[in-house]
Amino acid sequence: MSKIKDEVYDPFLPTLLISLHQEYVKEILTGQKIIEYRKSFFKDSFQAFVYTTGSAGGIQLFIKCAPLIRNNAANLAQIGQEIQNDDYAEIYDYFMPKDDGCIIPILKSCAVKKITLEQLRAVLPQIVVPQKYLFLDRPDKTDLLNFLLNQECDNLIINNWDKRYALIKYILAGKN
Repeated sequence: MSKIKDEVYDPFLPTLLISLHQEYVKEILTGQKIIEYRKSFFKDSFQAFVYTTGSAGGIQLFIKCAPLIRNNAANLAQIGQEIQNDDYAEIYDYFMPKDDGCIIPILKSCAVKKITLEQLRAVLPQIVVPQKYLFLDRPDKTDLLNFLLNQECDNLIINNWDKRYALIKYILAGKN
């Protein structure tokens, strides 16, 4: 198996720690989920270690993402329905209170053998799993980032977004 630093890491991209529910982590690992929905988020391209929430939580996933696409509830719901076969009404309702939000295209993903919170705290005792995100490429987190980058990864999935971006452009131009 390859290490994350050798296989998918890009030293020129910000590296985050984010958290997702277990069902979404599983969907990303199988290639079913290629869009992450957020009401607000970091706007640029990034890569992230993903902490699976819940009682059996831990880092099990590494992803690379394109810059977010911010828009209104109707357009985001249509994009989610067309690209990921998600329920239009569910997405619309999620974004509608403010009629604003974003989708984050997942470009690549790979599985990581589970790293528990205890293992993370053995490297960085004060680590707290964020609700939104935490930058790992900061001087005070160097040891943790190096530890994570040396983990082995497998099941690399590359999501081709060329046709999907064309569809998004079409939707946002109002030609649906």
